[in-house]
Amino acid sequence: MPSSPSDSPNSPPYDHAGDPLISKPRKPPRPSTSFDSGEQFWSNMVSLSWRCLATALSLLLLIIGLRVFSQMGKLSRAEQRGFNAITILLGAFASLGLGSMLGYLGSMLRWRLLARKKYKMEDVCDARS
Repeated sequence: MPSSPSDSPNSPPYDHAGDPLISKPRKPPRPSTSFDSGEQFWSNMVSLSWRCLATALSLLLLIIGLRVFSQMGKLSRAEQRGFNAITILLGAFASLGLGSMLGYLGSMLRWRLLARKKYKMEDVCDARS
């Protein structure tokens, strides 16, 4: 005995054409492009250079700020607060830039090390754990 009217032998087959809950692909798949490791290397070097430049600039501004404030002699309360704010801000920028640069270098090195040999599926995804 059929449980719903669509299960009856006389009903037309359901083709999902007008169903708003079933998503349809909106874009055709992209054609495959070839990978150029030399282009990837230079792209990584440009990104790394920008990160290094930003870190060096923030360190340079920190050194200049320390030098300027050291030549001012005795500082008022407002000048001390300004000095503390500027040195903390520039130190934070330098440490964030350095951390970002080291993280990027680590990710570059990780993929180069992983690509050195072929791995079996058991090496990558251990089913026992």
